[in-house]
Amino acid sequence: MFTIAASEEIRCSPEALFAFAGDYLNDPLWRKGVLAMSYESGGHPKVGATTRETMRSMGKTAVTVAQITEYSSSRTGFRSLSGPVSCSGFRQFVASPNGTSFTYSLTLHPTGFLRLLEPVLRWLLSKQVRDDVLRLKHHLEART
Repeated sequence: MFTIAASEEIRCSPEALFAFAGDYLNDPLWRKGVLAMSYESGGHPKVGATTRETMRSMGKTAVTVAQITEYSSSRTGFRSLSGPVSCSGFRQFVASPNGTSFTYSLTLHPTGFLRLLEPVLRWLLSKQVRDDVLRLKHHLEART
């Protein structure tokens, strides 16, 4: 098991950042490799809703179904129900003097062969999460 996280100050109000990054349907716009995201349970994000993510990573396409475990204007959380790697995570939105401090965190539980690759996975995913948060920052700051 390992946790990776990235934080960034984004020049955007907490409400605007939450409206964008708190809606998992927008993930393909800022998370590299996310090809599609939908709410399996229909409607909109809320505690108990399930998402279906199609992602391309390391040359493979995988589908992960996850459940939203927390959902408020300051923090969203999820845990996977199925997929190649068991994971959970959160997105946190905290008002700051220059906009919003945004944190994106993932905890992964690789098993089998992937567990042997944990050091490589940790390095790759740390870079990816950091790049994703910077992509989100640039996307939102370009809109203002």
